[in-house]
Amino acid sequence: MKLCPAAIVIALSSALVMCHKNEDANTSKPLSVEATQGGATLRVSTAHCQILAGETLQLIVAVDRPSNTSVTMQQLQEKLGEFDVRAHEALAKDPSFPDRIAEQITLVPFENGQLTVPAFEVKLRDEAGKESSLTSPPMTIAVQSRLDGPFDATKFRDIKGAVGVPLETQWAWIIGLCVLVAVFAAGIYRWWFHKPSGPIYIEAPHERALRELNELALRELPHKGLILDFYVLLSDTVRHYVEARFGICAPEQTTKEFLNAARHHPQIIDDHQRLLASFLRAADMVKYAAQRPGPHECENGLDAARGFVRESAPTTAHDANATQSQVAHEAKK
Repeated sequence: MKLCPAAIVIALSSALVMCHKNEDANTSKPLSVEATQGGATLRVSTAHCQILAGETLQLIVAVDRPSNTSVTMQQLQEKLGEFDVRAHEALAKDPSFPDRIAEQITLVPFENGQLTVPAFEVKLRDEAGKESSLTSPPMTIAVQSRLDGPFDATKFRDIKGAVGVPLETQWAWIIGLCVLVAVFAAGIYRWWFHKPSGPIYIEAPHERALRELNELALRELPHKGLILDFYVLLSDTVRHYVEARFGICAPEQTTKEFLNAARHHPQIIDDHQRLLASFLRAADMVKYAAQRPGPHECENGLDAARGFVRESAPTTAHDANATQSQVAHEAKK
């Protein structure tokens, strides 16, 4: 019975030792290699000497050199030995090591086994211009597979060849789809290029004349000193109205010729003739005799033009239809 405690102690000690050995075997330790020459040291280090396939491996490449020596780091490609280069960046300076130049390289392995990180070479140049190189020893990284147990190729099926797909049974669907697309495109074409247009509204001559007179009033040309421009636009509006309303070619006639034609027109009554004659003569005095009435007289002239248009506008359906027919005929010309 006295031997039992001793046996228990021995068994526990053996178990602790085995656990410690297993932890040491499974724990990835840091790894570092370096080379020294002429007062400069090149050190390549990593925190893990053992990784899984597809995991990233962080390498630190650091050069400690005299302050009067410049360093040119190695230019990297997409591949570094059996590793893919994923990232490459310079590290910030460490205040504790002001003469150190360091960079971090991220590598990724996709093969298993003992993979070698090739040697790194840096160029050194002292203050006298003498150049030299410093090369680190290669590093070996243990890359483990992510598969459990040894690889067995018989467990994986090979890639099959191309399989022919018969299209005879699909021709009906293809033809039907083409017909549907053609019908849809034809419908869009008919809708876009043959859509019915809305009714066309033809503005009556008196409506157009009143609109242009109101627009002329809003411009306030007399208050800007543009008396001549005001009367030119005012008389042109009235003349175009008379041409469209009564069929007299007023814009191409002198005032005397126009008044003579209006005197013999059956639809222009005497009062309208006198009002029109007074208005046009006043406009001629401004355009040709350099007369410059004030803004108040210009407003009176604008009111007279409005009054003439309103009083001479068609009052019966027969007159309105005749005017619209005449406007349509002039538009066709």
